[in-house]
Amino acid sequence: MHPRRRLPRRHFLTTLAGTAAALVLAPSRVLARSTTGPPALAPRAAASIVNSPALDGELTHFAWVWSLDSDGSPEEIRDVLAAHGLGVVVKTHDGADWMSEFDSSPDAVSGPAQVSKLAAFFEDGGVPFHAWYNTHGLDPRAEAELSADVLSAGARSLFIDLEAHGGFWEGTPRAALQIGELLRARHPDAWLSLAIDPRPWEIGRVPLAEFSSFANEIAPQVYWGQFRDRPNYDRFRDEGYDAGSVEGITPRFILEAAMPQLREFGLPIHPIGDGTTGSDDGWPEFLDESFALFAESVSVWRVGEVESGVLRLLRDTPPRLPSYVVRPGDTLSVLADGWGIPLRELMAANAITDANRIQIGQRLVVPLASSRGAYVASWRSGGGSHTIAPGETLSELAERWGTSVEAIARLNGITDPSHVWVGLEIAVPQPAAAPATAPRASYTIAPGDNLWSLASRWGTTVEEILRVNEIADADSIRIGETLIIP
Repeated sequence: MHPRRRLPRRHFLTTLAGTAAALVLAPSRVLARSTTGPPALAPRAAASIVNSPALDGELTHFAWVWSLDSDGSPEEIRDVLAAHGLGVVVKTHDGADWMSEFDSSPDAVSGPAQVSKLAAFFEDGGVPFHAWYNTHGLDPRAEAELSADVLSAGARSLFIDLEAHGGFWEGTPRAALQIGELLRARHPDAWLSLAIDPRPWEIGRVPLAEFSSFANEIAPQVYWGQFRDRPNYDRFRDEGYDAGSVEGITPRFILEAAMPQLREFGLPIHPIGDGTTGSDDGWPEFLDESFALFAESVSVWRVGEVESGVLRLLRDTPPRLPSYVVRPGDTLSVLADGWGIPLRELMAANAITDANRIQIGQRLVVPLASSRGAYVASWRSGGGSHTIAPGETLSELAERWGTSVEAIARLNGITDPSHVWVGLEIAVPQPAAAPATAPRASYTIAPGDNLWSLASRWGTTVEEILRVNEIADADSIRIGETLIIP
């Protein structure tokens, strides 16, 4: 992330911290996704804040921390973010160096133990803990090791800030792939996001294709307040995007200019909003455009400068899952194919037992398996978590939990089982469970149907239909009879 100018110290924290306890604590993360295909999904009606579930395991908007000596103490930050139902994204390292090299705060990250301490501190206060760092690409192995240590120490996800400006990316496409290979070797299932400058002329200056090959989402930095000047206006126009005026550089304009290139990578997006602007200066439009693009979540850059009105707006905008209103001519199978979702999964998400019985105007929840929402919901859904105490070893814990050292190490991305430290929070492997039986689609026989035509339509065989439905004679089916679709 570009600091871009010296930012005011804690100017909002002292005024808000005193009222934190009186504010409603509720998650407020926006869900969305960038796709093409069937008719656009509409955001699902949000639940009321009062009835929102607890933050742990839920989706939230995020507020980013550049450095603790600029943005405030962990206590100040946690109180404010908890009061607004926000998660935190803390900068843990810069290239191959821990943040304590650049951040004078005594709480700055100096290694995995401090990450673990901060993660526990924020999580215990109801603030989901995430991390970010600037990638340089000069020492891919060291970058990957530090990043993996951050995830092992308790960060729910990691944002990789990938920019071509001075002091940022200096590596090669091969270095990008090396970072991915090494990081994924330790954390194959971690959620990794790419924070990028979305201006069209900047996207091609970084190896985004290589990073996208191992990342889960792209986080465009939609800084309309910082991009709103004559040089940017002229450059956008040179790229074929005319804002009409400098004031026309809005969240919608920036996203519309970026998405033609970003869609090529096939990843969900997580827009990061401009905290240098007020809540009435582009933020409603920013949220609306994020929803419209199915951006699964939004962030604000950054804690040390965002005004209280923006925080309240984020607090009062609960999560919205992607959904779709059935139109004339729609069928579940066509919609599922268009969204790249198994039909049975779409049926299960909407408690539908008959794939042929949907109604015009019916609202369908669309389960996006690649989404951050699905990841966050399952983040702690195993056997819970455990913090390493003095004298504990993985072999002792494995015996206590009835599992293996290998299972614990694999779940937590630990490459050396003997290298764990006091205070490290690890996930507990969940005992294997029998696979759930997915609901099966069914079909009611209509006049003119026969098993041969149905088998061709469903991409199966007559024999398989007979077997699944326990039918002995293919000629014995009757109009109105319900068949299970194999």
